[in-house]
Amino acid sequence: MTDAPRVSIVMPVYDTGDLLTRALDSVAAQTFREFELVIVDDGSTDARTRALLDAAATRPGVTLHRTENRGPARARNTAIERARGAYILPLDADDWLEPEYLACTVPVLDAATPRVGVVYTWIGLTGHHHGVWRTGGFTLQELLARCTIHVTSLFRRTLWEDVGGYDPAFVESCEDWDLWLGAVARGWEGACVPEVLAWYRRTDRSRHRAARVPGVSGKLVRTLVEKHRALYEAHLVDAIVAMYEERESSNQMLERLYDRPALRLLGRVRALFRGRERDDAGG
Repeated sequence: MTDAPRVSIVMPVYDTGDLLTRALDSVAAQTFREFELVIVDDGSTDARTRALLDAAATRPGVTLHRTENRGPARARNTAIERARGAYILPLDADDWLEPEYLACTVPVLDAATPRVGVVYTWIGLTGHHHGVWRTGGFTLQELLARCTIHVTSLFRRTLWEDVGGYDPAFVESCEDWDLWLGAVARGWEGACVPEVLAWYRRTDRSRHRAARVPGVSGKLVRTLVEKHRALYEAHLVDAIVAMYEERESSNQMLERLYDRPALRLLGRVRALFRGRERDDAGG
């Protein structure tokens, strides 16, 4: 048997179609070459997706496992169980990496103390959202309030083992937030590479849409808080302060956007049309 690769990129796939091509190509283009790609086809029924996966499985360093549809948490756990690397990098099938992702993150994890379990980067936003997500800190106070880093972050296999893997109870979303919160609660630390080295795409089929259906987001947060109840109770003040600061930060961002000249002009145009509509109605 050949030596184990340094990194295992794990990719759950479910009916992604042609979006899968860019993810696969971004893995193949990595300048750091000591990696494998472990794909779990989570019960795909789309013919195009299945054909692309069959073709990918013929590439060197790629393994494909097929299961019934069980959700991303179980699919990632299955991939990691079959992976051989000491470092794990999850990549969703509709996202992609910059060619230097591994070259910029692996040396940071190599040089870090053993308690640094995850290296994360800034994230480019594409599809139904745009801009740059300058990911937050990997601290307990911040993670009690929100998920501060993206699922595509390089971490030690031992971190995943320590936490107990991704929790399948989180189906629509939040399984990554749960993993990071469990890790920081156990003393794991993180390090950031402040560059856009991964891209997060939102589409009409993205899970975030299902997670935002009325009642679902509340259910997910309730599940998270109930699971980590002792943690939230012990750090209740920190959690409330962090949530308040997050809300204020979002409000300030909206105020800055509203102050942009283009949006002020749009507001004037809308007001003008409303005035014409009133004139026509009274006319």
